[in-house]
Amino acid sequence: MLSFGDPRPFAAEIRAAGAKLICQCQHMGHVADALEAGADAVVAQAAEAGGHGALRGAMTFVPEAADHLRAHAPDTLLLAAGGIADGRGLAAALMLGADGVLVGTRFWASSEALVPPRHRQAILDADGDATIRTRIADIARQLEWPREFTARIRRNAFTERWHGREDELVKNLAVEAPRYRQAFAEGDPDDTAVWFGEAAGLIRSIEPAASIVERIAAEARACLESMA
Repeated sequence: MLSFGDPRPFAAEIRAAGAKLICQCQHMGHVADALEAGADAVVAQAAEAGGHGALRGAMTFVPEAADHLRAHAPDTLLLAAGGIADGRGLAAALMLGADGVLVGTRFWASSEALVPPRHRQAILDADGDATIRTRIADIARQLEWPREFTARIRRNAFTERWHGREDELVKNLAVEAPRYRQAFAEGDPDDTAVWFGEAAGLIRSIEPAASIVERIAAEARACLESMA
């Protein structure tokens, strides 16, 4: 699965290894690149998603990508991502033309996820307004992430201190980079990035991944059957 760059230089090696190529896309240009690379599945990642992404919203991006695949690559699967945490989201994605979904934040809040305990509590305390798109986590980690992709993370003391003051953060990296790394190592939810998306507002418990899958599927089935 490739994202945040051109998949074409890697496609031949992936196919030679016998693997499927999944391309996560943030806009229609990425979708076109994915099809040129021969992707087996395209993920239309909307801005609601946690972590790195761009600006397209799911309600328009998913059906536009679905129309494009139907016209140009009907055998390529389309998955919707961003803000999907329950059966309503899965049902909506299917209605928008997706073949399935890619779920991140809801599984971030699963029993199996390697998430610090205080970060888990932070997502349970959060609603859908509790995140922000920003570059500061990449700056603090000294990662040269492509500028077109910001990261959706939890609003906290770290974002209050540095979001909008990116140039100052760069100037203070000698102090702030070690401070960030120490906070992350300690599982501090206030002075480091906490990586979840807008779906936080739909999450009220930490559960086994299998239970999450079963409930999402059952809820989606009930939603679709109620419309039949």
